[in-house]
Amino acid sequence: MKHYIDKIEQKIHTLPLDTPMPFSKAKIKEVSTDTLRKILHRLHDRGEITIANRGYFKRIEPFRELVFIYGSLKKGFDNHHLLSKYTKRIGKAITIGKFGMFEDSFGNYPYLIPVPKMRVHGELYIIERKELLDKLDQFEGAPEYYERKKILVKSHRGTHRASVYIQPHTTVPQDQKPLRQWKADTDYKVTQLDKYLEDAIGA
Repeated sequence: MKHYIDKIEQKIHTLPLDTPMPFSKAKIKEVSTDTLRKILHRLHDRGEITIANRGYFKRIEPFRELVFIYGSLKKGFDNHHLLSKYTKRIGKAITIGKFGMFEDSFGNYPYLIPVPKMRVHGELYIIERKELLDKLDQFEGAPEYYERKKILVKSHRGTHRASVYIQPHTTVPQDQKPLRQWKADTDYKVTQLDKYLEDAIGA
């Protein structure tokens, strides 16, 4: 299959950018129509093309954005499904600079603020389609609630410049210690919610 993908990819690279083409323009002799369709969908997921309409595609400029994830988008956490397509997981990573990572009132998610507390652990992903990055911006409330900024992070592959969602104008909460890593602890979240509700109703 990889051999066929490479050959079809080479053929697609000879086509003009942003011009709708029928699937048949990418066909090679050895590949059936059904296999061609599967390969084109795979190339769409990799950000090489966009499937414009049924049976049509267009070659696009490659898109690649590194994103450092530290909260509910991490693997095994509540919102990881948002990264299930158009991404490649590089692996675990840690910030080069120091930040303050704190949790929201319910203990549901963490947030970063630009204060030099400690290096934060997370995960590094390659985003391969612009629309997914737009979707993440919307999910994180950027740029109104969070801002997406570039920082340096380190993974097993070396040092990278990656985007991260950060709250630049939030003050340091006085009743919390900064976190080094966000962990999936359901019992802790329930305890935090109970505490929040008790404080809210004055119990």
